[in-house]
Amino acid sequence: MRSRLINGAGDINVIIRCLAMASQGNASVAKSTTWPKVVLFGDSITQFSFSNDGCWGSMVADLLQRKCDVINRGFSGYNARWCVKMIPKVFEEFTSSDIAMVTIFLGANDSNLPANSQQHVPADEYKTHLINMVEKLQAYGIPREKVLLITPPACDVEAWGKDCQANDRPCHKCNKAAGLYASLCKEAAMESGTACVDLYTEMMNVTDWQKLLNDGLHLSTQGSTLLFELLKPFILKLTSGIEARYPDWKDVDNTNPDASLPY
Repeated sequence: MRSRLINGAGDINVIIRCLAMASQGNASVAKSTTWPKVVLFGDSITQFSFSNDGCWGSMVADLLQRKCDVINRGFSGYNARWCVKMIPKVFEEFTSSDIAMVTIFLGANDSNLPANSQQHVPADEYKTHLINMVEKLQAYGIPREKVLLITPPACDVEAWGKDCQANDRPCHKCNKAAGLYASLCKEAAMESGTACVDLYTEMMNVTDWQKLLNDGLHLSTQGSTLLFELLKPFILKLTSGIEARYPDWKDVDNTNPDASLPY
């Protein structure tokens, strides 16, 4: 039998076809049970979005319990110049049809003054990179309607300067520059046909807005709550057709669980 399998080209072809069909069948099952994805893409304010203070990502995950996987792809210290190059590699692990929403939250580093040559990105270049990111996501199969840009936040230069001094690094921030980059982010969203959350303006409309930051740059719990509330309408709209996975525990037939758990 073993010799016949090895030497019989016809049998080998049959086996190959059977294995291919089985593989396709398994892939179909995997796809049907794949949870929709919400991908948070950005810099440190995204990377820290599951931390105690900068917890807006955790709030999004809590809102979408049993509906979507909320995936953090934040990179501390990164700017739009670098992130535009990373889009293909970062998103290749996902199937585009499984993406429910993508946030792009960049500009806090780009808007550093030119003296910070490592992170600063000129204003026009920053805007162009945001537009290119949306185009790359569209080319990958993610509609622009599923992409949400978030402007950089306001910056409390006095507080951030103290943090920089304590960590032996120069401070190259300017709140007016942050406002300029926020305006450019809004322009990029308009030209790309995507939605935009203007976090900068919303922060500046808050009395004592400095309390929305925990170190002058990164969001405090209050700042995270503000951002989450701004994001919430967009999230609910984009995930309105996604149902919670598996029935409520009270609806499971305990005498015949298989009848209630079709997955």
